[in-house]
Amino acid sequence: MDSKKAKGIAADFVTTGTEAVVETAADNLPLLASAIHDAGFQGAASILADGVVGAVAPGALGLVFGYRMRRTERNLIILIDKLSSNIEIVNERLDSLEATVRDKYTNGSYRDAFLDSVVDENEPEKVSRNVNAFINCMAYGSAGDSFVLTLFDDLSRLNRLDIRVLKLHYYNPITGHMADDSFDRLIWEEGIDCSEYRVIREKLCRLGLLESKNEEKREKNLEAVQNAVSELLSQLGKRNPKIPKPPKLQRISTSDSYLITSLGRRYLELIRPVQETVSA
Repeated sequence: MDSKKAKGIAADFVTTGTEAVVETAADNLPLLASAIHDAGFQGAASILADGVVGAVAPGALGLVFGYRMRRTERNLIILIDKLSSNIEIVNERLDSLEATVRDKYTNGSYRDAFLDSVVDENEPEKVSRNVNAFINCMAYGSAGDSFVLTLFDDLSRLNRLDIRVLKLHYYNPITGHMADDSFDRLIWEEGIDCSEYRVIREKLCRLGLLESKNEEKREKNLEAVQNAVSELLSQLGKRNPKIPKPPKLQRISTSDSYLITSLGRRYLELIRPVQETVSA
């Protein structure tokens, strides 16, 4: 192939790509508007849906690559579909909130944090879970800004495999719910080894969703040693000092193990389907 022809093909490709981006951008709003119309939003939920699309569309139109536009479009359609399937619950929960809190969900910081976790999400499954968390949070008018904003920031950092590993540690002492997964099955199906599994658990531990059993033991051992030292110092100078008994130290295992924290449990309960009961 001569150089002139190759340059011509390249130019055609660039032109076609640019046209595709423009066409995708032009088609984006009508498609999303149609999705909202087909969902039949009414009342408070329509305010939320319009606010979601209105907040995303201006930025979406300025994206450079067509695949980002299509991904955003796909995620928003999933979002709209999830809202429409829970429209009565959404309306009821929004209407029950105080005006200032409701505004955060429909046109404020909660909505924006939620959108940040959805718009550029590569895993469609996570979009549905984040929508669940958004709707479930509405049930708790007392949920503070720090918790809601941190929730969606953390969810944007957790991929599907992270969530599956977290679920493996899940146990609800109130409902008796236990994980319906196993370590061996997870390793086999996900094609990872023990070192990768350990890295994921360490990541979840850094986010405060899991806690190390060994770390807990170390803290208790340190406390026991400090108490013993304090008792020993209190005996100094006494005529008949009593030597304190050596502290009972817990054995630190060579292979660390983890427990789910209350925060990790709450995150999992918030991303569950909206129809299910969510524990506070």
